[in-house]
Formats: sequence, structure tokens, C-alpha cells
Amino acid sequence: MVNEKTAKRYWDYLVTYTNIISSFWEDLQDKCRKKRSGDITITRKKYMYFATKNWVTLVNKETNLELTFHFNNEEDSIYFEKDNIHSFIESDLNTSGLWKHFSPNQTIRLGLYKECLDEFVSSGVIQKKDNWFIINKEEIY
Repeated sequence: MVNEKTAKRYWDYLVTYTNIISSFWEDLQDKCRKKRSGDITITRKKYMYFATKNWVTLVNKETNLELTFHFNNEEDSIYFEKDNIHSFIESDLNTSGLWKHFSPNQTIRLGLYKECLDEFVSSGVIQKKDNWFIINKEEIY
């Protein structure tokens, strides 16, 4: 069982991650149709993006914080993959230097992330469908 502080922090990361996706995926999808990579400014921050038909990776040019997600066409839900949210957390921990306050063992940290995600799935806040996790947008606002 994950302690409450860890679960809350994981939830904060999940909300940040899904809010970014929710806010910007349409603009990014349109831009990525025209050009598969380039620079983009989102809320006054400069990012580089790299895209395929359904995926995009954003990299913050100042901090190197990386965010990868799937373009989602459902209006009420956001689909995400476990590996992408966990890579986002690891990227933030590395860019901010916060990993020093956690176990230096990445395998242990990934185990904690998995436990947190499993708890949110078992509580019904997040649904699992095949390899996807689904969160209703109402949960993140």
C-alpha cells in the first residue's frame, strides 16, 4: 500500500499531465499535420515537438521536461499509457533535481508509480481498457 503523500503527489502529476493534453492536443494535432517537428509556444513557454500520425512528444526548451501523449478524439475522456505518464514523472524529477528526495533506484520508483496507478484504477477514478488508462475530464478539473 502506497502512503497518502506519495499517492497525492502521483495524482498531482497525473492531473498536470492530463491537463496539458486536454488543453493543447487539438492545436498540436493541427500543427503536426502540417509539419512533423518544430517549435511551438504554449502558454508563453517554448517547446519542441516531434510527431507521428497519432502521437506527439513535447520537450520544454528551457528545462528539457518531456511529455509524450496520444491524440485523443473523445471529448469527455483522456487516454494515456502507463509508460508515458511515468516517463513524464521521471523527466520532471530529473529536470528539477527532485529525484534526490526519492529512492535513487529507478526500479523502486517505477514500482511506486505502478502501485499508485493500480490504486486509482481499483478505486474507479481511472478505468483500464487494454493497454490504455482512461480518465474522465471531470476528474481532472
